[in-house]
Amino acid sequence: MITYVRHNLKVPFEYRCFGPKSEETTTRQSEEGDVCPACGKAFAEGDYTTLVPLGPGDDAECREKAQAGRWFNAVAIEVHADCAGVKESDPR
Repeated sequence: MITYVRHNLKVPFEYRCFGPKSEETTTRQSEEGDVCPACGKAFAEGDYTTLVPLGPGDDAECREKAQAGRWFNAVAIEVHADCAGVKESDPR
């Protein structure tokens, strides 16, 4: 699943912790074959996750904004909070 976050390459990204995952969410992700790209394990009920921005992707407008140091919608991936070093004490 493609996800996006607002990002600016000149501003440190503030990671946020999301969770805990519900049974419904993990069932859907399991059916879609979603796993944490950092550790390769499936997302499970009760897990906390975070989004990691990758960059502007193939969107020409987002690439221009990124290169100009402006805010853009970055393609992001979901990973376990632990895998990204984000503390579960900051759930959102």
